Amino acid sequence: MKRPPSPFTLRCGFTLVELLVVIAIIGILVGLTLPAVQAAREAARRMQCSNHLKQIGLALHNYESAFRVWPAQSTGPGPGAQFCARRGSWFTAILPFYEQDGLFQSFDPSKHWHDPENEAAVMTEVPVLRCPSVPDRPGFEWTVLVDYPSPTATSPTYVPRDFYYGATTDYANVGGIGTQLNASLPRSSQIADPRNCGILKTTAVKLADVLDGLSNTILLVESAGRPQLYQNGRLVGDGTTPKTWSGSSSVTRPFPTGGVWASHNKGFLIDGAQPDGNTLLRPGTCSINCSNDNEVYSFHVGGAYVLMADGAVRFVTASMPIEQLVALVSRNGHEIAHIE
Repeated sequence: MKRPPSPFTLRCGFTLVELLVVIAIIGILVGLTLPAVQAAREAARRMQCSNHLKQIGLALHNYESAFRVWPAQSTGPGPGAQFCARRGSWFTAILPFYEQDGLFQSFDPSKHWHDPENEAAVMTEVPVLRCPSVPDRPGFEWTVLVDYPSPTATSPTYVPRDFYYGATTDYANVGGIGTQLNASLPRSSQIADPRNCGILKTTAVKLADVLDGLSNTILLVESAGRPQLYQNGRLVGDGTTPKTWSGSSSVTRPFPTGGVWASHNKGFLIDGAQPDGNTLLRPGTCSINCSNDNEVYSFHVGGAYVLMADGAVRFVTASMPIEQLVALVSRNGHEIAHIE
């Protein structure tokens, strides 16, 4: 015969109501802590991105100490006897200066970066060249290789336009500013040679050529996410508008150049983007984070990191006026420009 339960017997388990209350409390706690965890992770990624730029800056200064000049920006062909000159990025020249000597030895600078013999080197991921806040993506250049049909030709051939694959980077040099943007500035602010007013430009620059001061002149910037096109934090898919100059009737999706670290299309000119991210209409008034189509762009909220010529890494806000960015890019414009 079963004995009736004692009123003092402990009850095991939970009722359904109690269980639901516990689950609700846990959900609220997770909801409260998740944004803080995500913010902490992004803060760590931002610090890592800043450190990457510092390492590249140190490598560039070590290169300058060894050769007494900074490397010229992306190499490329030109009319005349050297119309088949090799194409490559300045990143390849400084590989030994950030502990990538093995990769440097495997890259043949006497050949184009996209030559089959350089494929293994070019496809190698270099962590210091990537911002950890940026999503992974396939790396390639969809670009014209501008060749001249003969040493005396003055008109280049713009075909074929093709895909050339390689590992990506999120950092780039700025060779200068676009002529249309320069013409839109007040006459007193216009630069005599806007396309070559940056530091890493068409020809090598000496330390003494930076007349505006190393702490007032930009050396590198974030231009993240290439070859995928981003506008105002949004990935632009096939057929989406507004598009950029990179689109064509045969390839509906635009691909900004310069995403591959070894590419000859590494550097670009500041043109400014439209507030909606369009870079077809030049010049634009937006200087930062409107488009990564050869403009300053990051995946950080509120701005982007830039490397100054003195080796300091600064965070520039997305609201920076385009005129101030121009003054910071120019090495010899005698402007009074600084970052707060």
